[in-house]
Amino acid sequence: MGSLNWGPLLYIYNQNYTMASILTPTAFQIEIKEQHVVKGIKTTNETIFSLGNITNVDRRIVTIPATTSIDLFNVNGVNPSAGTFPSSSMKYARITNLDTVSHLAVSFTSSKSPDGIGVVGTDLTSSYTSGGVGGVIGSYPTVPTTSSISGSGMTLNVVISSSLISNQSIGLTTAPDDCATGTYTVNLTGGSGTGATATAVVTGADPSTPTLSTVTVVNSGRGYVVGDVLGIAGGDLGTGQLTTNQALTNNGLTPTVTNNITREIAVYTSTGQGATVEVVSSGGVISTVTVKNIGTGYQAAQVITISQDQLTNVGFGTVSSDYTSTLIGGNVQNSSAAVLTALTDSNITTGVFQAKIAAGGSGYGVGETITVNGSEIGNSTDAVFTLVLNDFTENGARSYWTMNVLPTSSLMFSSPQVTGSTFNGFFDQDIEFVSAYAKTERMDIEYVVVNSDNV
Repeated sequence: MGSLNWGPLLYIYNQNYTMASILTPTAFQIEIKEQHVVKGIKTTNETIFSLGNITNVDRRIVTIPATTSIDLFNVNGVNPSAGTFPSSSMKYARITNLDTVSHLAVSFTSSKSPDGIGVVGTDLTSSYTSGGVGGVIGSYPTVPTTSSISGSGMTLNVVISSSLISNQSIGLTTAPDDCATGTYTVNLTGGSGTGATATAVVTGADPSTPTLSTVTVVNSGRGYVVGDVLGIAGGDLGTGQLTTNQALTNNGLTPTVTNNITREIAVYTSTGQGATVEVVSSGGVISTVTVKNIGTGYQAAQVITISQDQLTNVGFGTVSSDYTSTLIGGNVQNSSAAVLTALTDSNITTGVFQAKIAAGGSGYGVGETITVNGSEIGNSTDAVFTLVLNDFTENGARSYWTMNVLPTSSLMFSSPQVTGSTFNGFFDQDIEFVSAYAKTERMDIEYVVVNSDNV
């Protein structure tokens, strides 16, 4: 008996063992065609609906015992499992009654509803709508609220804090000129507060020394006071700029040329762009290469190459070779830190920093607004909060609704947010379970569920 060649088999095994799953998402297409003939005239209507980037499709045929209800699937799960799909993942579902005689009942059951009682300790800052501005800094416990609808009894622990005024520019004491042209979103450093961010604009009127021109507050942060000096950290306005007016060192080979001239040439690396150098030839050779515009994104140890063709095309005549220079640490710099002018009263405001539920009250609903009178929180403007689902516990009763599916017909529904939405019979609950009921006899049904991969 000859020896077996296991090489190909082992190769396949190892390949399958090491490769990750790489299913390619494709479109899932639904086509609905309707036909009707009246007095010999045929009317046809066709609708095509497509869902993109789908890899997850579940299809099943289920037999339901007579006079029995079964849960087909759960669309409010955490992870996929038997008959369970992650919350908000469903894109499309079809339920088909395969029976030729009997009707099928399909029921949709909601998640539990909010109980109308606020959760003590919940921070309502995510529910903040307006107001609460201009009050005296401090903490205000058990502040009463008024409701826009029917809730009553909710009180809040409110903290009023100082902050920067959004969309306002702050002047500059030190404006670095070693940064890269562009617009940046940066964290503001220093001062007594935290969390402030700003838009910083670097202009390049002189391309060799781009300069920070404006700093405008985006996120106001909290806790800042008059006299605070804020700044922008070094490197936040660009990294890897070449050093202005610094001569580069060639890599040992000095190209010869036939024309003694001076030209400015753009240079690049795999990460660097925007820089230019002044190339000077004298005595029939490239004598100096000096940084003019600093660009951004360059790194030490990268090689800058100016090719023979480039040099010839800009007028150096016959050129013997490329010019190359390996960048060293001294050739590359990050932006220096910027210093803003000291904050004044015109830069500072006060407002609601925190509003936690102290007493939950009762009778509230999602979308209801509650108002805190400004006199209760340091004579600020009235503060308004719009309650959301997360502000309540969910101990209320479930609701459900049922649809009748005719023999050999289908029920179809699609939504990018079947769960995680605010839809039910009362428009304040999510669909959780979908079930089917065989009203009279044993029945076969088919369902298809298409869901996104959001695991």
